[in-house]
Amino acid sequence: MTATTWNLDRVKDFRIRTKIFLSNMILILFISSAIGGVAIYASTKFIESNTRDLSMQVIHQVSDNIEIRAKEAFTSSVYVLSDSNIRQIAAEQGEQVTGDNYPAFRSRMEFLLAQYGNGNPYMNAIMIQTRKGQVYWWENKKGLDHTLNHEEVTAMTSKSSDYLKNHDLSISWSPSLRKQKELFLIRDFVDLSQIDQSLGTIVISIDSDYFLSLGSNSSIIKQNNVAILNPLNELLAGGGTPGMDNLISRSLSHPLKENDISMANVDNAGAGSYLFVQERTATLGWRVLCFIPMSELLSNTRVLVFVIALVSLLAVLISTGIAVLLSNSTTRNIKILEQTMRRVEDGNFDVRIIPLGRDEIGSLSIRFNFMLSRINELINTVYKEQIAKQQAEFTVLMSQINPHFLYNTLGTVKWYARMNHQAEIEQMVTSVIELLKSSVRRVGEFHSLEQEINQLKNYIYIQKIGYGDAFHMDYEVDERLLESEVPYFILQPLVENAILHGIEMSKGSGRIVLYARIEEKQLLLIVEDNGIGMEAEQALNLLNTATRKESVPGVTSIGIHNVNERIQLYYGEKYGLSYESAPGLGTKAIVRIPHRTHRQRRNEHVERHDR
Repeated sequence: MTATTWNLDRVKDFRIRTKIFLSNMILILFISSAIGGVAIYASTKFIESNTRDLSMQVIHQVSDNIEIRAKEAFTSSVYVLSDSNIRQIAAEQGEQVTGDNYPAFRSRMEFLLAQYGNGNPYMNAIMIQTRKGQVYWWENKKGLDHTLNHEEVTAMTSKSSDYLKNHDLSISWSPSLRKQKELFLIRDFVDLSQIDQSLGTIVISIDSDYFLSLGSNSSIIKQNNVAILNPLNELLAGGGTPGMDNLISRSLSHPLKENDISMANVDNAGAGSYLFVQERTATLGWRVLCFIPMSELLSNTRVLVFVIALVSLLAVLISTGIAVLLSNSTTRNIKILEQTMRRVEDGNFDVRIIPLGRDEIGSLSIRFNFMLSRINELINTVYKEQIAKQQAEFTVLMSQINPHFLYNTLGTVKWYARMNHQAEIEQMVTSVIELLKSSVRRVGEFHSLEQEINQLKNYIYIQKIGYGDAFHMDYEVDERLLESEVPYFILQPLVENAILHGIEMSKGSGRIVLYARIEEKQLLLIVEDNGIGMEAEQALNLLNTATRKESVPGVTSIGIHNVNERIQLYYGEKYGLSYESAPGLGTKAIVRIPHRTHRQRRNEHVERHDR
């Protein structure tokens, strides 16, 4: 109930243009769909009914012709039984068949059988196995790549004889024992002079096309969609493809009732719908199956579907045009508002909208102008000023050393120290030059932690010249974190504060340690000293804008303040610099930034450049 009410409320909030447009579209689509659906359904059912009747008539003719051809094949077997010469050899009357004279008898039998086989191009072979186990055969060798041999004929005639015994039959049609498109007519070789005496078994192999080709002239029943089953539901002809074999297997679940001669119904198989038609032959009791794809039967409805779809499309287009004309006057102001918003999306925040009436659109335009004013105020008075302030302070910090006019001079000093074998002076100048290089050649605001530490080491070397052994610097950083991305120039100000306000004021042996570790996908850089420390309140106020100049006597703390503000500018308010300290226990400066590798940023830069 709640969901229904909510949907109705949403409809009430739609604009007039949307309501008019939707009402027209729903009405036209409903009428078009209803008329079209009924017309398509009626025509489909009409075509299906007519096709069902026609297919049953055609399959009745096909089943009658199949029986006629089966009788012709049966008659050929009777002729073979009636041939006295064949019967004499099979009964071994007059001369016994031995291993020596068997080739002669087999050649003569083949000649006799050829008289009955050559007259029918669909007859593949005639095979005889006598009561004493001798086998004779004739084979139509036309188009065959393999001919029968004695072992194959013996195996097939023996299995055929067992088939008759297992089913208690004297005559039967069975599937081929070879993997070919053929079927077998099997019958006892009855001695016509003594009907109760069997001389062996006769097997006649007939090509399945002999029966399947009967429906090839019909537009409905074709050779590839017909199958024939014997009364034992064994496949005599048809099939051979996965789809057809599946349909034949499914047909076993739709047997003909005892009093039914034929039936037709629609079967939904995996590949689509089929009209399944079957008929039982009158004499043999064979089931003739035919599977007609419904897509072929309903192909005539495509023209009707096209006409209905075209009319519906025209109706929709006309209704759309009317809806647009009716709603144009009420949506003109909305379009003006939308175009103005697009100009704002492109970055033009100085654009304004003239109030468009006193309706909800006019009220919206006034609110939109007010919103733009507030955005402009935010950008001009807050964001730009913050960025300018950060850039100014960073420029002041970096200008404490001006590398451009010192670089060449320091290079000369370094060369002079080397010429005079002053290694310490040369190393000190080298460190200064490296610091200058990192300032002059720096690209972007980020680099790797390893580069930041190398820059810090140059600074420490210079400080050690002045302070001597008053302090020493340790680095406890996992090598795996050296590829981490950090903002440029964030460690040196922290170490500088540790030296000036922690180590120097303590006048003792100072130790500064740089730690780096990962916590909850964040990179923590900790600069810890063992200097004089400070009160906890003083440490908390160290980064406070109001107290920044008084946080440490005599120092403005512009360096650490710049580090904190730059980190928050880059990453957000939850990141930055914090201090932990206590009197006499030293101080910890903790930098917290998101952990990512410098390689990832370079890859992202390449991707953005490619796009």
